[in-house]
Amino acid sequence: MIIKFLIEYTDNLEQKTLIYNSKDCSFGTEPSVQEINFDIVLNRLNLTAIDIDNKINQLWGMPGYNKWIKFNDDVPVSHPGILKVIDNLEYGLAYKVNKDDLPVYVNPQTGWICIGNPKNKGKTVEFINNCIAVINNDNELISLWLRPKILPDI
Repeated sequence: MIIKFLIEYTDNLEQKTLIYNSKDCSFGTEPSVQEINFDIVLNRLNLTAIDIDNKINQLWGMPGYNKWIKFNDDVPVSHPGILKVIDNLEYGLAYKVNKDDLPVYVNPQTGWICIGNPKNKGKTVEFINNCIAVINNDNELISLWLRPKILPDI
């Protein structure tokens, strides 16, 4: 299934903190909400829609720590906004964005992590503090940039 996304630019950024839990090798956002409509899964990282308009409100999970590749690309320029799932998805389920795991890159100097190719170009949106999605012309998620408060040891 191909998941389609929509970006709506706004001055209201989802005010959550991206964290990395080194004990579990996982990401999360605080504060978190336990109630979900559905999850969109990129590698093993869940992008969660909580409200009725299919807006991605939080993320959690493991992106594949043991496979990280060091890189020195800059984070793409982005503007704050809302990342929405266009499709009508059944509540309570999880949907994979990609069949195979995308590579995971890390820039130890800047603290940014990129799931997908860091050279991918497209529309960008910062939908949660320090979480940037890159969407191609077909409205598909092609890269996800993350900068947690504390970067894991590489």
